[in-house]
Amino acid sequence: MKKKIGLLGGSFNPIHTGHLLLAESARDQYELDKVLFIPTGNNPFKLSQDEIARKHRLKMVELAIAGNDSFEILTHEIDQSGITYTIDTINTIKEIYPDCDFYFIAGADLMFEITLWKGAPELLKSVKFITTFRPGYSHDRLDMRIKELQEIYGASIFKLYATEMDIASSDIRARIKNGYSIRYLLPDAVEAYIHEYHLYLPNVSIEDSNELD
Repeated sequence: MKKKIGLLGGSFNPIHTGHLLLAESARDQYELDKVLFIPTGNNPFKLSQDEIARKHRLKMVELAIAGNDSFEILTHEIDQSGITYTIDTINTIKEIYPDCDFYFIAGADLMFEITLWKGAPELLKSVKFITTFRPGYSHDRLDMRIKELQEIYGASIFKLYATEMDIASSDIRARIKNGYSIRYLLPDAVEAYIHEYHLYLPNVSIEDSNELD
């Protein structure tokens, strides 16, 4: 039987409890052997000025998944210097993990954006998808979109029934800038790391965070 590997990509800027719950729920519900967390490099759709140094994002993911043997990090994208595309990453993953079934874990919003991605037709056929509901997307609307992608592209898409946690990395960054607590929104180790390196504070520039040891 082929191993089943989940793929969860994101800027993880920062990684939070919602990401971890999504990964664990997918692993549990679809009996995945492991979930690979894939921090993005230069995402063509998210060239944000709020993005901190790659080494900090990577370290926060490492801290967040420590102790869970089913979670691993793939650094292929974050190691690249140029723009990265999901289809290229998927092809690389298939070389690293031959003879495996891959499940791309994503929120409902991605189902409405994915046809804009590079190599979308190939991507929709090359991996299976596990999608979950997000605020702003009704069950009926998502069901219609899934059916459309299945009929047009032959995509394999499964719905994930997980506890909804309306947490966004952008909200966490805003809370930090405004001096509000971020406790319980992310793992304690990640919170401690953010405070240690003064990440996301208004008086610490991206350049300053890049220079931190």
